[in-house]
Amino acid sequence: MSYPMMISFLSLSVMLFVDRLFLARYSSQALNASVTSGTFSWAFICGGMTLAAMSEVFVSQFNGAGRNKEIGKPIWQMLWFCLFSFAFFIPVALFVTPYVFPIDIKPLENMYFSFFMYTGPLFCIHSAVAGFFIGRGYPKVIQWMAIISNVVNVILDPILIFGIDGYVPSYGMMGAAYATLIGTLVQAAVVFLFFISKKNAKEFGTRNYTFDKKIFLSCLRIGIPPAVFIAVELFGWTFFYFMMEGVSGQHLYVAGVCQSILILFFFVGWGLEKGCVALAGNFIGQKKPHLLNNVLRSSVKLLAIFSLFLGVILFGFADQMIYLFSNSSHFLEENTPVYIAETQGLIKTSLYFIFFYILFENIRWALNGLLTAAGDTVFLLIAGTLSLWVFCFIPTYFLIYLPKASILYAYAIQVVYGCLSTLVVYLRYKQGKWKDIKIVKEDASAHQELLEDLLKGQSAVSDRQHPDITDTVE
Repeated sequence: MSYPMMISFLSLSVMLFVDRLFLARYSSQALNASVTSGTFSWAFICGGMTLAAMSEVFVSQFNGAGRNKEIGKPIWQMLWFCLFSFAFFIPVALFVTPYVFPIDIKPLENMYFSFFMYTGPLFCIHSAVAGFFIGRGYPKVIQWMAIISNVVNVILDPILIFGIDGYVPSYGMMGAAYATLIGTLVQAAVVFLFFISKKNAKEFGTRNYTFDKKIFLSCLRIGIPPAVFIAVELFGWTFFYFMMEGVSGQHLYVAGVCQSILILFFFVGWGLEKGCVALAGNFIGQKKPHLLNNVLRSSVKLLAIFSLFLGVILFGFADQMIYLFSNSSHFLEENTPVYIAETQGLIKTSLYFIFFYILFENIRWALNGLLTAAGDTVFLLIAGTLSLWVFCFIPTYFLIYLPKASILYAYAIQVVYGCLSTLVVYLRYKQGKWKDIKIVKEDASAHQELLEDLLKGQSAVSDRQHPDITDTVE
């Protein structure tokens, strides 16, 4: 279940990594600008994407309950949400951009951020439609289209960033933004065509685009807490990079390179979370919540294997990864050999801390997937937000920003945050309150039909259609 989604997110990670890599070779200013304004813009976009992705929770539970004809409904409700979200993104582009990134002071950040705000809802479409495949346990379509979109991005990045003399002008930093949008639109368009195919329309009602207020509001109720959390989390990381910029240019450059490398390896945790949501949602729909423990144990085993791979990469090939970013001609020309060696050393040591941070974050994401499938998203919002600021950003402000301390201490703080935030979510899962949450109502018509059959003496009902007769009669 998780492997195709890991490939999908690996494609997204590579897309962002390649963008940063080309921008680092284009100019240090472009890389730094993409770190601050890019992180801030993705706070809004990822919030919308997370909310749109809640379609997969309802799809998985409808699928587990055998209510196939209703599976298309939550997808269309989230597509309606994507359309409505223009009413949010456009005002942000118009009024927030000049306030946060004044064009006369930060022109690169201003253009980059406003572009992503005007196009933000387009990135959410794919997340909404992907829920149809993920929730039913058929994510390979998502996997292959993610790879194709990434290939499109990799081809367009150097062309649009550096240009081709006499044919294509150099768009610089904005070229990376254009390439990312085009790759994403190709992916969303093809996945949508699969979704509304004749076969799926007949079996799952995927062409029923009617606005359903009840399902729409249910999706919002479940989706708003994790959407707000991911937005708040990325707002916090934007604040982190502003703090690093306030300490020194070296701090921001080290943080930018480390974030670019960090993004590259987040694909396992992201994909595993989606797999946990799909499996847990189906088990909950089948009234088998005890099987979620199996999902968690299997997740930990998968993460143990990945951690061995990650350790080899970060500990064994750190110099090669750092070289990709610090080998550009402009970086070598603008800085002294001593400064370059010191910066590379800071990045290398920071990557060691990042290994443990990713380890804890991956476990937390697996737990988040289980609680999300159960609908316990309000807790994830509250606990996640408090953990992030209490355990990470506030200590960073007082211990790193104010005394102008080494950035290495900031990454040590992130390791502590990863450990404590994971512990908080694990304790919530073990507490078991999520078992009492109901997000998909019982199919009353099916229960009534079964009751009438029993009253007529027709008790030969198949286990496949009615797996829990005792509970139904009660």
